[in-house]
Amino acid sequence: MKCVWVCILLLVEAMPSAIAAEAVLFEFSKQYEALTLQLNSEPQQVLAELLANPPSADTSDAQKAEYYAILSDTYYALTYPQKAIESARQGLAYINKQREPWLYHNLRLIEASALEMAGKPFEALNKVDAAIGWAQENEDEKTYLLGLYVRGSLFSSLNEYNAAAESYLEAYNQTTYYTGKTSKANIAGMIGVMYENRGDYALAIPYFAEAVAHARKNDESLNLSIVLYGLGSANFRVGNIEIGEAQILESADIAKSLGDTQGVGYALKLLAEISIEKQDYALAEQRLHEAAEIFANSENKPIDFQIAKSLFVVALAQHNYQKALRYSRIAKANLDPNLMPTEAIQLTSLEGKLAAAQGDYQAAYAHSSRALTLSEKYHESRSAEQIHTVRAIYKVRASEQANQLLEHQNRLQRFALNAQEQRNMYLWSFIAVVLLVCCLLAVMVYRVKSQSRALVKLATTDDLTGLYNRRYIIEQLDRQVIAANRYGYDLCVAIIDLDFFKKINDSYGHAVGDQVLLEFSSVCSENLRRTDLLGRIGGEEFLVLLPHTTLQDGYNALDSLRCKVSQMSDVVGIEGLSISASVGLTFNAPNLDGMQLMANADIALYQAKTGGRDQVIIHPTSSTSAS
Repeated sequence: MKCVWVCILLLVEAMPSAIAAEAVLFEFSKQYEALTLQLNSEPQQVLAELLANPPSADTSDAQKAEYYAILSDTYYALTYPQKAIESARQGLAYINKQREPWLYHNLRLIEASALEMAGKPFEALNKVDAAIGWAQENEDEKTYLLGLYVRGSLFSSLNEYNAAAESYLEAYNQTTYYTGKTSKANIAGMIGVMYENRGDYALAIPYFAEAVAHARKNDESLNLSIVLYGLGSANFRVGNIEIGEAQILESADIAKSLGDTQGVGYALKLLAEISIEKQDYALAEQRLHEAAEIFANSENKPIDFQIAKSLFVVALAQHNYQKALRYSRIAKANLDPNLMPTEAIQLTSLEGKLAAAQGDYQAAYAHSSRALTLSEKYHESRSAEQIHTVRAIYKVRASEQANQLLEHQNRLQRFALNAQEQRNMYLWSFIAVVLLVCCLLAVMVYRVKSQSRALVKLATTDDLTGLYNRRYIIEQLDRQVIAANRYGYDLCVAIIDLDFFKKINDSYGHAVGDQVLLEFSSVCSENLRRTDLLGRIGGEEFLVLLPHTTLQDGYNALDSLRCKVSQMSDVVGIEGLSISASVGLTFNAPNLDGMQLMANADIALYQAKTGGRDQVIIHPTSSTSAS
């Protein structure tokens, strides 16, 4: 992820005074503003000019800090994060927050950007928040927008995409600039990067396209190379391989013409991924080695890890296990598991594949188990509270649509059943008249009855899971409540919801979602009693009836079932997939009907979900009813 920060400072002439005090800076100097504009099209020339003209000994401290600010910005634009960090810190050494607050905070933002590129976003968050706070207090619009922009990059790097989106969209909606780093188009490019990092490549494409159009219109060659890279990457990820490859090749050509070797290196790395997708492993290996040579002195451990991991994949595909082992070690040496949790999972999984390919199944199992453990820890650390409201609204709408669809299917099935019953009547009349063909009719009757049973099953069961459908299970609930009240036996009612099921569908596809529902149905059949009743009442919601069951026994049975559901990811066998269930439980009382019991169970389910999910919660009034 590359961008060019426009954080260069204007030197104000010294105020005439007896002590010759320096004026405080609050805007860009003309000298460095010109270099900033040149940076978008000729970054190598800007770097050469800066290195050839360092500040002299009699230059003011503010001017020295300004020089290192543009030098750091240039290194960042050319993707040399470590040099960018060092230059920013050299600039900060000449000033302090009290004497030059504007210059100080803008240098901090440049340093934060470089830290993010170097894979150290945690170190930068406090610096960015301080800069944003100062900008708000002093009503400095440009610094405030730049702070939002940098904070969005840091959160995106930390996989905190909701926080990243909040910062980016606030900057995008508030900016009034059409050129420079905080222009709408450049912020759109970073929103595209955020969506791409999150895996929402289709959402990223229009934002990248907006940034590409802006860069072409304004002849911003460096920015065009950067956003073309993002657009090509997004197109590649959604399956537009040829379009994506053409855009990345154009990005590489522009970077090469600008002398941006790091940009060429990033393009080569992505082009190697495309070659791997096409199974052209020789070309992929060649491109990866070229990229490795470019990044050899960049001290960019995340990119070094990615190249080594890709070479590991290529060697594994070519069955060169010695080479694969060597690249595995190189990748591990460049891996920081705390900052790169998903990469750690990927590398561990690849190590398992390598061990399996070599016939060492014990080691393969150990690596796979560790990858699963890392994946579970990673997903447990992700908080869903920030998107709870949006997700809840969407879930309600999706659930309503699913229920309408299921009801429509039930009406069609009932219509088909009625039609079949009418045909049966005609068939039996025909049998009475045509005795000579009774043998043939006997066969026909057998088939008709089989079809009738099948239609009855269709009318009462869910076609995917084989469980009872919504209409039938609710009918059974009413019957069980009436029977329980008449004969005085215990009855527990519960609603089970598979946690984050929409996320499973979005991340792994509906085929995996259907597989999860089928496995859940199997787990329930194996762990519930034959007398217990289970039906699907929504997309991922299920109603359970436990007749002749006390509240404590019901809780124990459902909690045991919940534990079994948590183990389903092992059976489904999808890497990174985590499955859990939330359960709302209630107990029958003489004054309650079926719908009231369902409502109580739904309230308990809501408490289970808002309380952290993956648990069984009893409705508050149920304990009193059970006693």
